[in-house]
Amino acid sequence: MRQLDIFADSEPARRANALVETLTRFDQQAAHRALQSLEAVDPNSEDLPRFQLLCGFVAGWPDNSEAQNWPRNPADVAALGKLLGEHIVPAATILGEQGRALLRKCWADLAGAAEACGAGPENRTCFAAELHLRAGQFPEAVRTAQKVPGGALRSAVQRWLALGYAGCGDVKQARNAALRYAWLDPQGFGNFLAELRDAALDRDWRDFQSDLGDLGATWFPAWCAHEQKADAALLENLPGNSGAKAYRLVIGLAIRERGGLGTAVFEDRAQLKRLNESFFGFYLQRRSDLHGRIK
Repeated sequence: MRQLDIFADSEPARRANALVETLTRFDQQAAHRALQSLEAVDPNSEDLPRFQLLCGFVAGWPDNSEAQNWPRNPADVAALGKLLGEHIVPAATILGEQGRALLRKCWADLAGAAEACGAGPENRTCFAAELHLRAGQFPEAVRTAQKVPGGALRSAVQRWLALGYAGCGDVKQARNAALRYAWLDPQGFGNFLAELRDAALDRDWRDFQSDLGDLGATWFPAWCAHEQKADAALLENLPGNSGAKAYRLVIGLAIRERGGLGTAVFEDRAQLKRLNESFFGFYLQRRSDLHGRIK
C-alpha cells in the first residue's frame, strides 16, 4: 500500500491527500469531487477501490439523530456496526491516523444510537459499552457497563469494565475486573489478556502457570490473593466455582493467621484442601508469605 505524503509533489499524491481531508470531514460533496479529480489523473491507482468505498460510505452515513437513516433500533445499530467492522475498518487503513479518527467518530455515533434505542447487552456487538470502547470513549464504556443488571457475574461486562478502566488509567479497577473475568470465562482468559495488554497481569499469569500449571484460570485470583497481588475487593457476588471459593478462604486465612494457628485456621485449611490438593500444597509450602497481608 502506498503511504500518502502531504509533502509529496506529485499531482496524484496531492489530490489523494485532498480526498483524505474531505473524507475525514464527512463532506460528501467535496469528497465526491476530490475522488473524480484523483480518478482523472491516476485512473489505475491501486488505492481507488478503497477510496470509492469510503466515499460511498461517507455519503450514506447519517449526519445526526434527526437524519432519516439514523439507526433507531438494535437491528439497525448491529447492521451499521457490521458494515464498519467488515468493510470500513479495513478500507480506512489507507487514511492513516485520520482514518482512525473517522472510525472513532462512527463508533461514537453508534454508541449514542445504541443507548438511545435501548440496545441490551445480549448482543455484545451493538451494546453501547462495546461501541464506546471502539470509539475510545473509556469513561462512557465503564458507565454503560456498570448499568448492566447482574454484571458482577457476566464475563462480557467484566471485559468492558477491564478495558474501560484500563483506558481511563485506573489500573486497580481494571485488574479487579480482569480477575473476575478469569472466574467467569476461564477458557477465554488467554485471549482476553492479549486484548487487555497489561504487562503486570501478563507476568503474574505466567508466574501462576509456572506455580500451578495444572489448574485453570478460575484459580488465578486465589493465587493472586496468596501472592499479595489481589485484595478483598472481589468478595461480593462470588461465582460458585472452586477457584472463587479458594479465593475467599485465602483472603480469610490471611487475616486469621495473624492471630495464630487456632481452630478456625485449621478448619479453613481443611476446606481449602478439599477444594484442590495441588493448590493446598502450594499454599502450605508458602504459608509464611501470608502474614501481614490484607487488612
